[in-house]
Amino acid sequence: MTAELATNLATTEGDRLEQAEALVRAYCGWHIAPSRTETVTLAGNNGRTLMLPSMHVTAVNSITSDADTPLTADDYDWSAAGVLTARTYAWTGRSITVSITHGYGEPPAEVTGIVQAVAQRAVDNPGSRPREQAGPFADAYSQVGANQAPTLALLDSERAALRRYRIPAVG
Repeated sequence: MTAELATNLATTEGDRLEQAEALVRAYCGWHIAPSRTETVTLAGNNGRTLMLPSMHVTAVNSITSDADTPLTADDYDWSAAGVLTARTYAWTGRSITVSITHGYGEPPAEVTGIVQAVAQRAVDNPGSRPREQAGPFADAYSQVGANQAPTLALLDSERAALRRYRIPAVG
């Protein structure tokens, strides 16, 4: 049987950087950087506010409702934090298609630092050992719980630093 999600057991530093980057993006709920234009489809919620899947929107290029009716800029407001607000109506319908430009041109330094720290921990401790001892010498590794060393995990301090880039939970 061949592996479907992994092609081999040997990981490289590049693999660990990609994995750490994917972990941070998954935790935050969006790509963060680089800036890009994409089309997203949102479900109406019968309210006046919708959340876009981004925490750094630089443009709302177009919005089309269920009935393929394009909306004009007079119909809505938007914020850089990804909040789309209807001015005179509720967001109804099953699909509201929005073209947005979002993301940072360059990754914020604190995000890059966290990705590098997560990857470095995985490179330094590929076996996820909380501690190593050889005679009188011992090395202890970062832990996410009692005797749990992360291969690829975010520490509490890293989660706290990423909060401003994380899409808030809805509901």
